[in-house]
Amino acid sequence: MQASPRDAAHGRPPEGWIEQRGPFTIVELAAEEATHERVEALAGMLAKEGAQVRVREDGDVLLWDKLVPLGPLALVTTHEGAPAGVARERRRDDLAGAVGEAAAVARANGSGIDADNVLALLDMLPAGMRTSMQRDAEAGRPIEVEAVGGTVLRAAGRAGISVPVTARLVADLRRRYT
Repeated sequence: MQASPRDAAHGRPPEGWIEQRGPFTIVELAAEEATHERVEALAGMLAKEGAQVRVREDGDVLLWDKLVPLGPLALVTTHEGAPAGVARERRRDDLAGAVGEAAAVARANGSGIDADNVLALLDMLPAGMRTSMQRDAEAGRPIEVEAVGGTVLRAAGRAGISVPVTARLVADLRRRYT
């Protein structure tokens, strides 16, 4: 992929550029009937640049499938104040519990995601990886605890699913950072 130019004034890519800093570029897009042609065209452009791209029909399920691995990892790394490898070792029970809870809520919302597969994926992440929520907390910026953990809590409440690990992590992060 082509490296993006930097906006000298702000040190970030200019408007219209996407910069992927992680170890892989996987893009999942959702398309409805009315947008399918445009979404497929975008998928083709991204694939041409080297991204792994998948177009899905159900945007809500796509969002749950993204939240299940990313949300618990963000909550645990931020709570622990440590990168993925340290959080996996020190807080394995919390990570597994939060993933299991998020997966149960996702399944209640139409996803077929499997918690064991998610944990296997998280185990493959680089040990030094830090989540954006953790970086925000370290920099003193607002964290996305409501968008991440709050989403799971609200959906769990609607579905009547108990999520004690997620509730504890979210409550403590709210106390610390909001």
